[in-house]
Amino acid sequence: MSIFGEKIRAKREEMRLSQEQLAGMCGLSRRSIISYETTDKRPHASTVRALAKALNVTVRYLERDEITDPQAGIEQEPFISEAREMFGSRGAEEMTRLLEQNEALFAGGTLTESQKDMFYEAITRAYFANKQKAREKFGKKKPEETDAQ
Repeated sequence: MSIFGEKIRAKREEMRLSQEQLAGMCGLSRRSIISYETTDKRPHASTVRALAKALNVTVRYLERDEITDPQAGIEQEPFISEAREMFGSRGAEEMTRLLEQNEALFAGGTLTESQKDMFYEAITRAYFANKQKAREKFGKKKPEETDAQ
């Protein structure tokens, strides 16, 4: 069994959910839950998000074997979700990397949660603004835009 599977089973049992109940909460089959818990099989990203939501843990916790805190990165989740909504899975991956790379700035510091949120918000807004500019500059032109030129 993988660490991913161990995390799924441990949290499910802690919440006193059956495999069938967890599967229902995630729109999966019981067989899928059994597979995740007993093999090295890893689900698609959207299924990991559904499992994280149902188990009240972060995606980061489920995806990274070395992370032992089920709430690791919880303050970043809203920003990553917003990037996913605006720019798809690639945007979410880029935002995750961007926020994780800047986490080192907090090492040994005494920032409040509010200050961290303000920092994450500023990074997110800068990322979104630059992504939008790139879309406008390098994105595909609409047919009427190319005809007018």
